[in-house]
Parts: sequence; C-alpha cells; structure tokens
Amino acid sequence: MKQKLLDLRNMLSIKKFDEWISKSSKGDKLTYYRGYICDPWQQKLSPTMSTTNITKLRNHVYHTCRKKMVALVQKKHDNMDYEYIAQRT
Repeated sequence: MKQKLLDLRNMLSIKKFDEWISKSSKGDKLTYYRGYICDPWQQKLSPTMSTTNITKLRNHVYHTCRKKMVALVQKKHDNMDYEYIAQRT
C-alpha cells in the first residue's frame, strides 16, 4: 500500500486537515504540526504567543483520533521540536 507523507513547515489548517481526512486512505500519513504543540511559545520553530489556532487544531485532531479515524504519532527532531503526524486508520 502506498503511503503519503505531507511535510509542512509549521501548522496545517483545520480545513486542510478535514480535506485530507475525506480523501485519504488507510495507512496514509499527514504531518499536521511541527514544533512543540503543548507550549508553542517555547518551540524553536516560529515561537508564538498566539495559541488559539494551535489549540483548536490540537483539539480537532485529537477528536478525530477518539473517533478512531486516525492514529497519532510524534517524531522528535530536537528539544521542543516535534513532528506531529496523523495516520489514517
């Protein structure tokens, strides 16, 4: 099975995430955030004090996981630098 991995610089929009959900197949992967999603003001890549959109995305992706639409995986690149990946189930 072919697996797709979309690499992003920082954060995907909820709209783009939902589009990916509707078009993806089992096993497809999507990087939806890169940085430190728990404390984005401390991350190395584009630190920000504006956490509203990040919190909305994090909660939305977590909700799709609870519905068993995706499995969530993290890949550590460095301190405060993680790649957050959703894999279609």
